[in-house]
Amino acid sequence: MHFFLTVVGTILALSVFGAQATETESLPDSEEPLQPIGFFGTVTGSVELGFLLTSGNTDAFAIRANSELVHDLQVFRNKYQLHSLIQKNNIANSESGEKHRVTTANRYGFAGQSNYKLVTGRESIFGRGSYSYDKFAAFREQATLVGGYGNRLYEQQTSYLDLETGPGFAYQRTAAGTNNSGAIWFFAANMDYAIFANSRFRQTVEGALSLNGENSTWLSRSSITAQIVDKLSMRFNFVVRHNSQPEGSLRKTDTETSASLVYTF
Repeated sequence: MHFFLTVVGTILALSVFGAQATETESLPDSEEPLQPIGFFGTVTGSVELGFLLTSGNTDAFAIRANSELVHDLQVFRNKYQLHSLIQKNNIANSESGEKHRVTTANRYGFAGQSNYKLVTGRESIFGRGSYSYDKFAAFREQATLVGGYGNRLYEQQTSYLDLETGPGFAYQRTAAGTNNSGAIWFFAANMDYAIFANSRFRQTVEGALSLNGENSTWLSRSSITAQIVDKLSMRFNFVVRHNSQPEGSLRKTDTETSASLVYTF
């Protein structure tokens, strides 16, 4: 596992220092890039923060934080994502009646991806590494390292649709401490669409199909972001996580619905 995480970290580091190069062909006259790209490229991103605080008959506190950074160069497009969730509940002892704060959710993870653009920048070759930890899920740890082919099927101003697929390797540790690893086939669809001038819809679907009969994973993220003022927005999220072979009586599918504030740059 330590070797696997070392490889993932190396991939992420190399994506930051990808060499700048010029493309062999320019975009068609009818198309325009997302933004003018200089020698150092363009950097965009967002920081998302959500809170939950209840008191009275039910005492609970939760904080959800996500961040995303996109570094777009002439021939490289690098993306970095971080996410975390922690929740604590005050639960009363059935005998004494005293309340004790208990952690009921604890999850964090990261993903890094670098796409090398081919020809016009629509097609690309990518490398991707990810790791996630969830203390209360069917799998404590899940990590992947994949590479493959990507195609930006649609791009208009700030809206786009990407499809990506390729082989890779996955590592998983179950709640009972069992380790699974093996070859996977990865695929993803990422859509970001401007509904109106101040609102956007984003849909991401990722799948890792096990090629040796082990657990396969699916992840869907849907969100609507509405601008409040300047760079501050409100975002509504709906997340679905699916594991095909959880242990025991654990459910295959988990969902998460949330609202949060987002700062974009």
